[in-house]
Amino acid sequence: MGGAVNRVILTAITLLISFSAFAQSTTGLRDRDRDLEGAKKVVGEIQKANIHSGRFYMFSRIRLSDAGFSEDVYLPTGDVRGGVNLRVEAPNRLYFVPHRKVVFSVDATPAYSFLGARRSTTGVRSKSGQFDYALRGDAHFLFNHLYLDLYGMQNDQLRAQVADINRLATNRENEVGIGGEMKYSSRTSAFFTARFRDLSFPSGRVQPTDVPVNLLDRTEKNGRVSLHHKTFPLTELFVAAEGSKYEFDRATYKNSTRRYYGGGFLRSAGRTTLRVEAGNARLDFEDPSQRNFSGLTAEAVLSRATGRWTTTLGANRDLGFSIMEANNYYISSAAHLALTYVATHKLTLRGGVAGERDDYDVPVNGVRRRDTLTFSSVGFIYTFTRLSAGLDLGWFTRESNFTEDDSGIRWVLHLSFTP
Repeated sequence: MGGAVNRVILTAITLLISFSAFAQSTTGLRDRDRDLEGAKKVVGEIQKANIHSGRFYMFSRIRLSDAGFSEDVYLPTGDVRGGVNLRVEAPNRLYFVPHRKVVFSVDATPAYSFLGARRSTTGVRSKSGQFDYALRGDAHFLFNHLYLDLYGMQNDQLRAQVADINRLATNRENEVGIGGEMKYSSRTSAFFTARFRDLSFPSGRVQPTDVPVNLLDRTEKNGRVSLHHKTFPLTELFVAAEGSKYEFDRATYKNSTRRYYGGGFLRSAGRTTLRVEAGNARLDFEDPSQRNFSGLTAEAVLSRATGRWTTTLGANRDLGFSIMEANNYYISSAAHLALTYVATHKLTLRGGVAGERDDYDVPVNGVRRRDTLTFSSVGFIYTFTRLSAGLDLGWFTRESNFTEDDSGIRWVLHLSFTP
């Protein structure tokens, strides 16, 4: 998996031995919850199945949404103006439980994106839509002190590339990996993941015509280990180490390794949870002429439910690969606030605001690029027996000192049907 990943694993083993010795000597209030988090999640998902026959459990639904809305960054892309842009998908998850300690699952999400003929920054788009899909298979092993998840996945999906290019693009991903948790005691756990991913932007699919997004075609090898200890009754502390290796198909000067060491805490008190993680990340390029990065990356998420209100507040700082001239990466600083209010047992009101700033290190023509994005919205979700429908309406702005600005009203349609 590469030298960086191997060093992460060796560091994690050393930390695990030290951490285990510390846990053995710790006294005080004991947490009696010995269940593994991954195992609890699998059992909970099986219980939500709407179709059941013998050892088979299935959860199926149909969703209609706006493909110009990215759930990952809570912002719509500016490439959706001038036409209808909808996405219909049918997520299906099938579980097979041959033994109480072994669970197999298959996820399949066929979809179709309606793009229409619209005018973008480069003219009228020729494509009116395309089929895409997401597939994943998992083998879950639920032992007493160990949870393992071996998986493989393949995706070919239209997604919003909000940062850097502000366009819609089709990503094709092939990934295999393993993840899991080892429970040393009721208070001490180790979480681990290792994966290999191949990412590309294939021709013949919906892609931006004015930017060479295929420069980001690459393979990734990644490993991460985090060690958790429930030091206090409501709070667990953790340390984490991560290593990645990136190899690009076309832009080989972007070949690089990333190392991360950090830590944080997770506090859960009733209906309030807070997770904070921060650490130092290094991105080193194999080409000595390229600019490396070393600095702080962090993430914080707060969720609180009081009465009919639920509040989610989040912020993060991280890196993203860029295709901009002379810049291999950008530094993203983002935050979002989401509010929901349960007005009735069927009607939920929603509101939120999100913002992101992307900074580029290397000046081009004397200008160091900076992009600022904001999206503020209000909306609702109305739930029937098997159908939920809703709409979010908001104002989107994108300001840049290097590329074109963009602003306007964006709407996000939500429609979900469960058979």
